[in-house]
Amino acid sequence: MKRLFLFLAILLMTGCMSGKKSYPSIQDKLMAMSSYSADCTLTYISNKGETVYKATQLASSDGRYRIKTSSPENYRDNVVLYDGNMVWHYNPLVKENKISVDPPDKASRREIILFSFMENYVKSKDVGIESASLDESLCTVLEAKLAGDSPLLCTEKLWVDNKTQLPVRLVIYDSENNERIVEEFENFVYNCNIGEKDFTLDK
Repeated sequence: MKRLFLFLAILLMTGCMSGKKSYPSIQDKLMAMSSYSADCTLTYISNKGETVYKATQLASSDGRYRIKTSSPENYRDNVVLYDGNMVWHYNPLVKENKISVDPPDKASRREIILFSFMENYVKSKDVGIESASLDESLCTVLEAKLAGDSPLLCTEKLWVDNKTQLPVRLVIYDSENNERIVEEFENFVYNCNIGEKDFTLDK
């Protein structure tokens, strides 16, 4: 029995040490990121229920991003693009004026971009780092406080796989620690090739 306890203690210490060892490299990799692309599943949670979207995301460290939705069907091929100044919307289902323009972005969309998370993480006074399991993978979990005083968008956590060092999940919580936005990443690519054409819409 003593041998079993000793084995478990060594195993836990090894796991904790390996987790702590991965923290600087994961943080450094995220901080050094200049762009990324990913497929994502977005779940928006309200008192009325859940709404799920599937989309591809392309983002640059200068704040620009492009989100193209593939489902649900009535949002298929919709594109939301932020060029650094204005937000452009492309809706193929509209017969005329398929492209519309809005002033700067709303938080519920901006905060699903990882560069927004990293900005919040750097600015947060009380940041958290912990280890957690997610789908049988050991992850480093980074926590940050969102800017502003919205009770619906208060804190956020990012799960990064320790082995691949890829972001796998981002969750935004309200002031009562309820999940409000859940984003799951697949096919994540660090520092992908992007150009000016990626942040413009053809009229």
